[in-house]
Amino acid sequence: MRLLTLIFLLCSAYGLTAQKVLQIEKYGSPKTEKIHIGTVIDYRLEGEDSFREGYIEDIRVEDSLIVFGDRYVNVHDIAELRFKRGWGKAVGTSLMIFGGSWSGFALLGYATDGNPDTSYSATDAAVTVVSAGLGYALAKLVRYRKVRVGRRYRLRLLDLRFSIDPKA
Repeated sequence: MRLLTLIFLLCSAYGLTAQKVLQIEKYGSPKTEKIHIGTVIDYRLEGEDSFREGYIEDIRVEDSLIVFGDRYVNVHDIAELRFKRGWGKAVGTSLMIFGGSWSGFALLGYATDGNPDTSYSATDAAVTVVSAGLGYALAKLVRYRKVRVGRRYRLRLLDLRFSIDPKA
């Protein structure tokens, strides 16, 4: 029974293919980051100031090309990659909500407590302004992680298929 299972697994694995990937390598580190076909990336080319966004449709390893929907880009022409960070926006939004809630609860408490000696103070406004300002700045400044290709990082196209078919 074990032999039959092993033969079945080996025969079914014959039709499986691996993949082509864009790999980001950091010098001196064994860890890599792989970007697969079908991923949307933000990249900046050498000599340009703005970032472009593209959906990777194919990778041509032998020509060092990344195929996007409307263009081909040589991997050596990419100067920088940009990845969105979700935590910066989440923490910034939470701080802004905290600041607004602080003022809202302070105003509600002072309006309904029945004590004529209490009022909305400057410290309540300061907490609101500092918290909302810090949250906004954090959401804008820590929005992206940028990888500059060159000194510490390099891009490599890899073909991880078992057999290289010239038709693929």
